[in-house]
Amino acid sequence: MPNSTRRQVLGSLAAGGLAAAGVGAARAQGWPSRPIRIFVGFAPGGTTDPYARVYGEIMSQKLGVPVVVENRPGAGGTLALGQLAREPADGHTIGITTSSSVWGARVLYRRLPYEPDRDFTPLGWFPVGPLLMAVPASMNVNTVKEWVEFARKNPVTMGSYNPASVPHLATEEFNKRYGTKVNVVHYKGEGPMWPDVSTGVIHAGIGSYVALVPHITRGTVKVIASIGPERSPKLPQVTSFESQGFDGEIFRLSGGLLMVAPAATPEDVLQKISQVFVEGADAPKAVALREAFAIADKPTTRAEALRKWREESPVWIRLTDQLGIKLD
Repeated sequence: MPNSTRRQVLGSLAAGGLAAAGVGAARAQGWPSRPIRIFVGFAPGGTTDPYARVYGEIMSQKLGVPVVVENRPGAGGTLALGQLAREPADGHTIGITTSSSVWGARVLYRRLPYEPDRDFTPLGWFPVGPLLMAVPASMNVNTVKEWVEFARKNPVTMGSYNPASVPHLATEEFNKRYGTKVNVVHYKGEGPMWPDVSTGVIHAGIGSYVALVPHITRGTVKVIASIGPERSPKLPQVTSFESQGFDGEIFRLSGGLLMVAPAATPEDVLQKISQVFVEGADAPKAVALREAFAIADKPTTRAEALRKWREESPVWIRLTDQLGIKLD
């Protein structure tokens, strides 16, 4: 990414942090004073929805107010973020989203209903474990290399849960570096994506273990690779893209979700919410969620989420920019 763009990203982060810190503490004294809403930018069936519901329940128990999860799918998560940017910055409305919606979307869309670095601040980073590539069980391929060879000779499709997502970026990596003819098909989340993979409507997808479990159990998909340096503890036999010889940067990134709030939210409120997430990670339902979804790591502190935003957003922006496309 050009140095000027990087300076804008970091400058906006700093400005947003200062703005949030400068809000009078008096505004936060009565918080929370009414129900808290969590906007989810995707349909149920992936990881954003269960994370929101489990931690929403934990928030409700710890803070003593109802927490309502609202699914607002569409436009790769940007519709929900656009609405969140218009909400009062008082800690009563937050959102959970993918890194591509807050980082990569600014490259894909000429106009967004928000400016990520100006309008949002992260509350925590929620790991999702290694993302997995799966193909229909009926497809006669068992490794990424075999799938690539098939895709070199045939027009095939890759499912994506939103623009600039890992499967979208991986599709471009395959096409540019390996001479494939892969077309990306965008869905409103993993929930509607994986049934089309399992029935052979599309030829592959990349996503979370939790969304794949029903299809793995029924034997309708084959998992052929994992993103990142670790293997899924639920599927230790599945090797990484890198170990199979695919060393592109997109194949080495670790997946995760961001819980965000409007940037001008008082800092003490942000810290209280973040603390709820960190402490709540040891609650029985949060532990059960990680075990069921094969997620080894707990949600991070706000400070760690800010660090990831500073250091990883330029990588996502650069990789997305390399797509060379606009969606509006």
